[in-house]
Amino acid sequence: MKLLFHVFHLGVLFSAFAFIWFWLQLLFMIFLPAGKRMQLRYFLQLFKSLFLGVLVLKFTLKAEGTLHVSGLLIVSLLTYFLYLIRNLRSNQQVVQFSIYTNLQKRIQMKNEWEWAVAIISISITILWVFFPFALESPITQWFYNQTHEFIRIPVLGWIFKTAGFFFLFATLIRFLVAIRWVLNPQKTKQISESDDFDPFEEIK
Repeated sequence: MKLLFHVFHLGVLFSAFAFIWFWLQLLFMIFLPAGKRMQLRYFLQLFKSLFLGVLVLKFTLKAEGTLHVSGLLIVSLLTYFLYLIRNLRSNQQVVQFSIYTNLQKRIQMKNEWEWAVAIISISITILWVFFPFALESPITQWFYNQTHEFIRIPVLGWIFKTAGFFFLFATLIRFLVAIRWVLNPQKTKQISESDDFDPFEEIK
């Protein structure tokens, strides 16, 4: 039960952070020159993932009292990783767009970038577990404080908690699909092809 509550609160944290980051990114895009927007868009996505990784560690630190390898930390990191790859499109969906060559290439490139961001972010976040200097930086502390301030706002807090509930449900599905894939990857692939279900597609 403690793990379920922890994942739920992570979902609330992710939703509040996404709300803050949306407005910050919007300001960046407004004030940046048009030619620089596309170039920096990918770096902003990477920074977003890294900041979120730090928040996950700070949240786990608050829950545990100390940052060490534990079941709660492992669940937090797995949840964080699944969140990063939630928008990946399956190979089957890419094939469905094969008639549109340009669109297919864009989807494949997007998938490659999403995987790169996820792997880089989770690797650096794991490194911060053993060298937690990033957890105390002023900008990290600002994000952490502002995120919790927004969660405490009555209407927004209710919205974020609702999003956290659906996030918990979606994460449980992703965990089950991932476990099933580890136990029997071929069978999971056949089921996925038969019912056209993408385990990592975000539930909205």
